[in-house]
Amino acid sequence: DYAAALTHAHTANPSDAVTLALTTLKDPQQAWQLAHQLDLTSDHTWDQLITAYEKIDPIAVLPAHRRLVENTLTEAGAANYRNAAKRLARMRRLAAGTDHAIDVDELITELRDTHRRRPRLQQEFNRAKLP
Repeated sequence: DYAAALTHAHTANPSDAVTLALTTLKDPQQAWQLAHQLDLTSDHTWDQLITAYEKIDPIAVLPAHRRLVENTLTEAGAANYRNAAKRLARMRRLAAGTDHAIDVDELITELRDTHRRRPRLQQEFNRAKLP
């Protein structure tokens, strides 16, 4: 029974509960609610959830994207910089034409300033055509 499985996963591990709702139940809305109720911390699970939920509400996923970008940039490295730049470009596409577009661009400006001594990061941002 799905309800019992979800309850068990919920008590055992937030990531398991969200993954169960997302993949087994194919219910991204329930998974989204669970992620917030259970204070999901798994970046990998958030990434999967964002991909599914952005089709439902592209603006709602922007704060989760931001968290993942910030978490990615805690570790230096070309791959992390590339991933952050790709995610920021995705955020710009999701926010395009909305009141949130300026917030995303301000975040990019803030990140460029904060990490101004990371030339490789600046290079990846430029490559992704970020402002």
